[in-house]
Amino acid sequence: MAGQNTEPDRLVRKRIAVLADQWRAQARGVPAWVVDTRGDEIVVREFTGGDALATLHGPWAPAVGRYLAAMDPDAGRSLAELLWRIGGHGGSLDIRDAAVKLLRSLGLEESPARYRPT
Repeated sequence: MAGQNTEPDRLVRKRIAVLADQWRAQARGVPAWVVDTRGDEIVVREFTGGDALATLHGPWAPAVGRYLAAMDPDAGRSLAELLWRIGGHGGSLDIRDAAVKLLRSLGLEESPARYRPT
């Protein structure tokens, strides 16, 4: 393909890979969370213990809550994987698979139904 495998392309992909590794390190240091909208306030809670991590306030709280519900640590790791693949650690099939995994973790793409023999 035109434009690929050029020196500028290689340098950009290498930089993306380095930054993806930095994002992975950040994502590893974050606990899993859930967004609790059952009460009067929107509360981001630690997934396993239920401890409050943050309480959202103001007119943007519902939108931020929806964003945080979609962009959980699993989605963050999927984003890092996609960037790492784009950064030169995968071919087009690997990149496509990583993109689909990210879209699924964001809740934008449904997971395929499991095959069950009849």
